[in-house]
Amino acid sequence: MLDLDHKISQSFKNLLLISGLVLLVGCSSPPKLSLVVATTATPYLSVTTALASTTSSTIALNTTQVEVDRDQLVKPQFEELLQWQDKCYQKPSICRVEEFTIVGTKYHQALAEQISLFAKNNINSRLGNGKREVKIELISLDDASLVAHVDACIYDTVIMYMDGFIFNDYVTSAHTQWTLQWDNERWRWIDYQILRREYNTNICQHLP
Repeated sequence: MLDLDHKISQSFKNLLLISGLVLLVGCSSPPKLSLVVATTATPYLSVTTALASTTSSTIALNTTQVEVDRDQLVKPQFEELLQWQDKCYQKPSICRVEEFTIVGTKYHQALAEQISLFAKNNINSRLGNGKREVKIELISLDDASLVAHVDACIYDTVIMYMDGFIFNDYVTSAHTQWTLQWDNERWRWIDYQILRREYNTNICQHLP
């Protein structure tokens, strides 16, 4: 009887001991799991933050590069515009005004009407009969509105003909301002002003 009671008592003690160990393990498990989660979460957030920072820096760098490239195109594309204009006056019947202007703007319409008038009345210039010298004085940019202003001095001795006869042989020089706007990956002509003009003299000759 004592042995049985002892065994029961011992078994009961063992049961309590096992239960205690189970409880101990059960109680100690959450901190261990919590530690694992905390350990893995921190690097994950750091990587995400680093990627976001890298992406933002890349976007900012690309945006800056685009602005720099666009600004550097003003001068060469303005010179292209002048060459295009010379060719238009030589052969107005095949001139495509939309190549260097923005369709729908007032200046596009005005220039299109002028070129059309020249074509209908056979008014044109001739290659080699006079020339137009252009000196760029200043280029100013407005990145917010994507507009560029080109101040240029022009000495013009080009002779215009109508039906083979001299129509205009004035010699002029003028300080001018050309307004260009960024459109479809290039600078296009949207306005032109003559600030000062003189006849039979070259006011541009002393400019650098």
